[in-house]
Amino acid sequence: MRKHLLFFSFIVLIFSSCSKTYEDRLVGQWKLNSSYRQRLFDRDHFQTGYESGVFTFNENGTAVYTSTADTLNGYWNADRYTRSYYNNGDWQDQTYRHLRLNLIDFTRNKFINWDFDDFSFRNDFDRIRAVQFSLSSDIIYEFVRNR
Repeated sequence: MRKHLLFFSFIVLIFSSCSKTYEDRLVGQWKLNSSYRQRLFDRDHFQTGYESGVFTFNENGTAVYTSTADTLNGYWNADRYTRSYYNNGDWQDQTYRHLRLNLIDFTRNKFINWDFDDFSFRNDFDRIRAVQFSLSSDIIYEFVRNR
């Protein structure tokens, strides 16, 4: 019996140590695929100027954007948070994932300062959908993994 318990504990340890957290799946290279304002009945696509380059999220929290014309350096971080609100006599809790990306190139006076109120993965963690909430229209950025 003791051997079975030891074996079961070992298997649980192996599987729990190999699983990645949700935020760890951000590590890697990503391309900005599209950006748009989502309104009630339509989308208004816009260009950010960063569609041609690659965003690299490193494991230590540093980040780099590189294109043929620019290189911006900085950091990224992601975390979970809960918003509570009162709805029809009941308190409601909703959990979100926050993503912050701060990159800068001092010599060219260029910077990216994006704070996303929520992000999620799509297509087996090969796409990111990041959202900035606002009253009239949410701003959505969609990234694809650069392979």
